[in-house]
Amino acid sequence: MLSLLAAMTAIAVTVPVRVAAPLPADVLQSALEEADSIFRPGGVVWEWSLDSGNDRSPAVMVHVEQRPSDFVVFGCSRDRHDHRLGNTHLGSRRITLWADQVARAVDGNWDRAELPDVDDGVLARALGRVLAHELGHLFLRLNGHRDDGLMRRAFPHRSLTSRSRRGFLLSKSDMEKLRASLVRYSSVARSERK
Repeated sequence: MLSLLAAMTAIAVTVPVRVAAPLPADVLQSALEEADSIFRPGGVVWEWSLDSGNDRSPAVMVHVEQRPSDFVVFGCSRDRHDHRLGNTHLGSRRITLWADQVARAVDGNWDRAELPDVDDGVLARALGRVLAHELGHLFLRLNGHRDDGLMRRAFPHRSLTSRSRRGFLLSKSDMEKLRASLVRYSSVARSERK
């Protein structure tokens, strides 16, 4: 079904990315490619803009950071660690990815204080999937989660790091909503530039 969507005109959206975390350029590039591959079947093309500073009224702004040390713990039954890997602020159209938290998720040890040493390729895959999930929140205007697929509440370690993208698909309905949201945004952005 998604191949029918891909046969439609591709929708391209420029996305500025600001990196404040210690992340090698090749890991970031691979993460962006992973996010691309999740949306490509639906005809959505992200045009990543790294630190350009020239983006007027972007559809979204992505920040890759270290998680603040004074972060409120949420999501752990023992109140010891936080399972969130990123955050989307719908009003400001800002996505924040916590690269260190994604590395802990890849490592499987949430209680580790220091940054774990994980495989760059696996970290990039996981970071790209978290980015795709957060893009879904923003363009679906979704505060909650779905029961499965890309927009589910949590990703088990195995699916986050697996080579297979089966667990990271959008439903046909969600892909149509996301495309409609991007078309609306593109129309508004074009009229603002005139």
